Amino acid sequence: MTPEDRYRYTKGGVKLAILGTFVFGIYLVVNSMGETETAAYRTLDECLKDGKFGPDDCKNSFDTARAEHLKNAPSYQNREDCEEEFGNGHCEVTSSVHVAGGGHYSPYQSGYLIGQPETSANGVYYPAVPASALYESSHVSGFVNAAGQLVTNKVGGFKMTYSDGARFSPDVRTTTLARSGFGTRHSSAS
Repeated sequence: MTPEDRYRYTKGGVKLAILGTFVFGIYLVVNSMGETETAAYRTLDECLKDGKFGPDDCKNSFDTARAEHLKNAPSYQNREDCEEEFGNGHCEVTSSVHVAGGGHYSPYQSGYLIGQPETSANGVYYPAVPASALYESSHVSGFVNAAGQLVTNKVGGFKMTYSDGARFSPDVRTTTLARSGFGTRHSSAS
């Protein structure tokens, strides 16, 4: 085999390897996306009355969302900034377990997100969309998550697109927010 033949042979193999990697990457992305039935409720009683989810699912999701709220709710340096975003009388002092620490203000939890069980690992079902706390901003019509992103604009069930990564790692970033910064970031699900 001549040096030119070896070069062409190697060059063709590299192109094939790059193409294969690209095709495999697209395959992984497409197969990691899905759509699931989920719902947003203001209270545990709303979930129980709706009957879309079992009593244990409603309660466990509510408890998970409440624990997330206590640790990761959006926080503000003062009550005025929080109330400018969430409305007068809709803010409280953060809990002692809040990641940002005490002395800050956060909105009251306005609701929670619950998703259908989608996958099983060792007999335990994990929802495609993890339970999480929801808030109602004065600047965004509907429920927003702790990052200020619009989740849904209605109470009750809706379809949500998710990626596999969402099954096990909900977005729990928390930051102390400045006035008017929270409600300006959003995305939607229908």
